[in-house]
Amino acid sequence: MRKLVSLAAPLLLLACQDWPEPVIRSVSPPEMRASEATALALDTELILPATVDYSKGTLEVDTRVSVRIGTLEVPTLAVSPEGVISTRVPSVLAPGSYTVKVTLGDGRTAERPGGLTVVEGEWPEGYTIDPIGPQKRLVPFTLTVRATGAGAAAFRGNVRLETGVGSSVGPRVSEPFVDGVLTQQVVVDSTLADMAIRVTDIAGHVVTSNTFLLQ
Repeated sequence: MRKLVSLAAPLLLLACQDWPEPVIRSVSPPEMRASEATALALDTELILPATVDYSKGTLEVDTRVSVRIGTLEVPTLAVSPEGVISTRVPSVLAPGSYTVKVTLGDGRTAERPGGLTVVEGEWPEGYTIDPIGPQKRLVPFTLTVRATGAGAAAFRGNVRLETGVGSSVGPRVSEPFVDGVLTQQVVVDSTLADMAIRVTDIAGHVVTSNTFLLQ
């Protein structure tokens, strides 16, 4: 996203200078459980790239900021004026240590090796999917998935959503469960009339919905 702002002459001179590389000062929290979606705050030093229009006295600021945890791209929810980047990491990472990387719109990057550690989590024993009736291609409908087993009501993680070859479902990663239940709007596309949705997690649990008609 680019944002146009009016600036005084002294600030226009600043825009002509080489932009310094961003720096990640800290990641908070530095640790998350593998089974729980976790909000992160990245405390950074960054100057967003900008283009000066001297004739109009304006500065076009490129506000694009992307974040990766290892190879996983996570959403940039907000960037504060102080340089704090807010994001959320879904429960799709295996336990281990991950590099946190920030990339600005002009390609400048900052990395913090080992910035996030994922530890073992507590997963439900499995999942059930509420019956799915006939649906239309590319028309959103509600998918309901329920965690099962002891402690299922405390599950606040994410699962992956999949379909068969030649088909697609979006999103591929669910929203977090709330009190052990996922209620998610999904969209399915396929050349096949008979369809099913498969739910998986990184702990190896797999469940498949009933076969439903896709019109």
